[in-house]
Amino acid sequence: MQSKKNYLQYISAKKYAEGLLDRRSCLMILLAEAKLSRRVAVIPKFRLGAHHNHGQVIESYLIDDYLNIDRLGVEYIFEEAFESIKIKLQPEAIFETNHKKYDFKKINNTLVIRNLKDDNLWGLKLYDVFFLAKLYHGVGVKYVIPEVEPTAKIKEIGDQILASLERPILGLHLRRGDRLNRKLNESMNEDRILQKLNALNFRSAYIATNDPNYRINDDRFFSSSNYPELLGQIRDNYLLFAIEMYIVDHSDISVRTFNDSSPFFHIEDQSPKNYALCNYSMHGSNNSFKNIPKNLVVCHFEDKSKNNRKAFVKSRPIIPRIIMALKRKLKRV
Repeated sequence: MQSKKNYLQYISAKKYAEGLLDRRSCLMILLAEAKLSRRVAVIPKFRLGAHHNHGQVIESYLIDDYLNIDRLGVEYIFEEAFESIKIKLQPEAIFETNHKKYDFKKINNTLVIRNLKDDNLWGLKLYDVFFLAKLYHGVGVKYVIPEVEPTAKIKEIGDQILASLERPILGLHLRRGDRLNRKLNESMNEDRILQKLNALNFRSAYIATNDPNYRINDDRFFSSSNYPELLGQIRDNYLLFAIEMYIVDHSDISVRTFNDSSPFFHIEDQSPKNYALCNYSMHGSNNSFKNIPKNLVVCHFEDKSKNNRKAFVKSRPIIPRIIMALKRKLKRV
């Protein structure tokens, strides 16, 4: 006889359209709470913003489209499939709450629903959940190898590109656009960045960037434009981003823009091969006035057992956030 399954569902009154990294971090919070409360996670559709995708919003469960969560060991069901189960539940089988913490051991209802004002989930008062979510997610919240893996499609395309490059391969992720400030932009000048990169031992390099006009005029450097047969038909910029992050992760040397940009997907290689251009976080970087180091910053993995950050992401000043929101709004008009 099958044991009774209990479920956890987040219902948000408002959905934000943000980047893949942002939306993935929120998904990890739901999965972490489901894991700790021993419930099946009901996965909602997330909105991926138009500002990163040629003006088109995408709605996706993220799982199967951009990532695989098998390593997490969290049972889940997609929201649409769950409706046929939910409709059969009696009112007394449902426990409804909001953003506050509750005692997992004392609630035995079949379904726990969190009714939330929006799906920016960092406002939840779930610090034990956040600790686990950081380990699942990694990037931007804890410099660890994340537990999230690529889909078969992402791996297949990424491996084909990696096989075409001469090793040792340098994977270079340059976050421009919304995260760029003047000093960081200047540090990405071709001569300056080559001076830094040439201190490393590599024979070929792959550049992943959200700036289609950025170039390094060196025969060792390749980008998506060199692979029209593999990448040219991809219209989903988030899928392209995920493929390129896989390539950077699995290069022999990985150089990323910010010092909290850890590998995007799970990797087995724990060797000291990770570097950053600057010595500060991606959060609020577009308003940073710090100088960029003359040499690459060596990045070390954090101790997974220590919870050394209080927030899931660092809070950003309200005025720069308003300015950025207005810029995005103007771009869509």
